[in-house]
Amino acid sequence: MVTKTVVKKGLAAAALCAALSGTAVAFPATASAAPAAAAAAAGESPVSVGANANVNFNVDVLGIANKIEAAVKTAQNREGFVKNLMETAFYESGQHYNVMVHNLSQPYEDKLNGVKQYGSATYDGVTYGIWIFEDGEFTNQGDGGYINWAFRGVWERPDNGGYVKFSRIA
Repeated sequence: MVTKTVVKKGLAAAALCAALSGTAVAFPATASAAPAAAAAAAGESPVSVGANANVNFNVDVLGIANKIEAAVKTAQNREGFVKNLMETAFYESGQHYNVMVHNLSQPYEDKLNGVKQYGSATYDGVTYGIWIFEDGEFTNQGDGGYINWAFRGVWERPDNGGYVKFSRIA
C-alpha cells in the first residue's frame, strides 16, 4: 500500500511516493526540503526537488515506486533523463517486461499487450509516457533520438525507423 508519508530517502523518493498515491507532483527549478515535506504531508503539490521534472503513476502495480527514485533526480540533460527513465523502469521491473518511454507531444501509435504499468514524467516542459508491458508494437511517427524516445527489452526494428516490434521476455 502506498501512502502519502514523506520518506527520508530524499525529496525524489517523497515526490515519487506522492505521485504513486495519486497526488500531482511538480519539480520546479528551486528546492527546499522543509516546504517539500510540508506540502507532501498535507497532500498538496507541487513537491519541489530541484529539477524541472515531474512523475505521475496512478497505480503502482509492480511495487517499484521507491525503486524508480533515481529516475526523478536532477538530470543535466533531456537525453540523460529519458535514458534514465528507461533503464530504471526496465531494471526495477525485474527485467521481465519491455519498456517504452516516449515524448507525448510527438505523434505515435501503439498496440501494446499486457501493459503492467503506465506513468508519465515531465522534464523541462516535455511530458513522456512510460509503458511497462509484455509485448506488442509501437510506432514513433515523430522525431527520433533519445530526447524523444527510448526503449528496452526484446525487440526488432526493421529499417532502423520508427516502428518497433516487441516480444515477450523469456
